[in-house]
Amino acid sequence: MKLEQWKEGASPPRRKLISSKAHVVLATIGTLTSVVGIGVAINGGLEFNRTKVLVGVGITIVSTIVYVSMLFTSTE
Repeated sequence: MKLEQWKEGASPPRRKLISSKAHVVLATIGTLTSVVGIGVAINGGLEFNRTKVLVGVGITIVSTIVYVSMLFTSTE
C-alpha cells in the first residue's frame, strides 16, 4: 500500500495516534541507545581504553540529538 493511499484511508485521529506511538518508540530507542553509549564509555574508562570512551560518548551524543530532534517535530 502506498503512503498516499494510506493517508486518504486513515482518519485524522488515527493518523495522530500512529504518529504519537511512533514518537514514543523513537524516544524509547533514543533512551536505550544513550544508556548503551554510557555503558560503553564506562567500560572503556575502566579498561583505560580511550577509543571505547570516545565511541561511547559519540553514541550518547548522537542518540541525544536524535531524541531531542524528535521532540521538536510536529505530529501533524
